[in-house]
Amino acid sequence: MSLIELRNIIQDFDISDPWMARVLQGQERRLLRAVDNVSLSIEKGETYALVGESGSGKSTIAKIMVGLLNPTAGQVVIDGQPLTVQSRSPQARALRRRLQMVFQSPYASLNPRWRVGSLIGEPISAFGLIDDKKGQERRVHELLEMVGLSSNDANRFPHEFSGGQRQRICIARVLASEPEIIVCDEPTSALDVSVQAQVLNLLRDLQAELDLSYLFITHDLAVVRQIAHRAGVLYLGQLVEEQSIDDLFAAPQHPYTQMLLEAAPRVDRFNRDFTTDPDAAESPSPINRPSGCPYHTRCEQAVAACKTVEPSAHTVASGFHRCDVRQTA
Repeated sequence: MSLIELRNIIQDFDISDPWMARVLQGQERRLLRAVDNVSLSIEKGETYALVGESGSGKSTIAKIMVGLLNPTAGQVVIDGQPLTVQSRSPQARALRRRLQMVFQSPYASLNPRWRVGSLIGEPISAFGLIDDKKGQERRVHELLEMVGLSSNDANRFPHEFSGGQRQRICIARVLASEPEIIVCDEPTSALDVSVQAQVLNLLRDLQAELDLSYLFITHDLAVVRQIAHRAGVLYLGQLVEEQSIDDLFAAPQHPYTQMLLEAAPRVDRFNRDFTTDPDAAESPSPINRPSGCPYHTRCEQAVAACKTVEPSAHTVASGFHRCDVRQTA
């Protein structure tokens, strides 16, 4: 059994004008579908990468997984138990403790008025993991040293640290609740390249030491190849391909995945020419989603049926893809 599953997740956002304005102008409600029937699972000790363009629904899925958003339809299941966002029962609280999230910006995710020791110690106290004050302080010092900082840093404020050090503090705070699943929402995108490598290595070491599972969200395919075991590719809220990392890079099945890999920077391909039509480089608005296959407006392989028929999922060696043209090719 998978450690965590997302089952047929749908997330709609109401972007309508106020009710009175709609009545006066005769307008209907307008819904933006940010996540479109996404199902995925993560095994214990596995890193699952979620990639796609901005606006594809990656961060929305992350928030749904940790319980920050209640999905319009579908459910999150941990060890066979559904995650109930609004429940205050001890069982639901214990379930939510197993899920934690590292946010994109280490500058915005730390309270500047709290000392580092208080920031890391708060989850320990909130979940009642250690009762006595001395024990909490010892645990905070252990966590700081675990992420490559000094125990003396517990008395300092967040503004006294660099971006990479702040992200280490965020990771230490996440580990304080002793989670099994950590959602990493682009945790290295705001950092310098050299610091990115250090944080990625830290995450891999912690995974090996603590047997953690990651949902790793990123734009950087080089990061995906370095840290992930499997990857899912999102396009306009729909999971269009899922494969193991080796198979995804060796034989991408969906035309959108092929485009992403083609556009990725490579040291052996300077001054390369792109044959893609520049007008097709812009993603359609999720408010006015294309009919049929959502990628057909940008796809060089599209045929007439792609404009009207939504593609089904086709099984491949290590996952699936959603492209009927590729299936028949």
